[in-house]
Amino acid sequence: MAWTTTEWACGHEGSMQLYGKNAARESQVARAAGMKCMACWLVERWENDNDPRGKREDRYKLAAGIAENKGKRIDVPDSVPVDEGNNPLATFPTDKLLAEIERRKEMA
Repeated sequence: MAWTTTEWACGHEGSMQLYGKNAARESQVARAAGMKCMACWLVERWENDNDPRGKREDRYKLAAGIAENKGKRIDVPDSVPVDEGNNPLATFPTDKLLAEIERRKEMA
């Protein structure tokens, strides 16, 4: 068992725990370098699943803590503001949405 430093495709740096023979370790590092880090992957899943953890400002720190339990230490910022711009309905007034739904029901 050994630790090595790496940079993932998302740009985060950190270290990962490696197991096995040297040839297997090198392929683990190469594979990890081409993927997002586990923290980014978890946050993306939370946001896609509308999980409340995806709306927290400390979501990357939370995800990095989970990743550390899986043998990956990831350097992430303490706090990242939540960007509501990804949701097209976030800026859409609810009353207009409800009126459009009613209008379409009447047309059907």
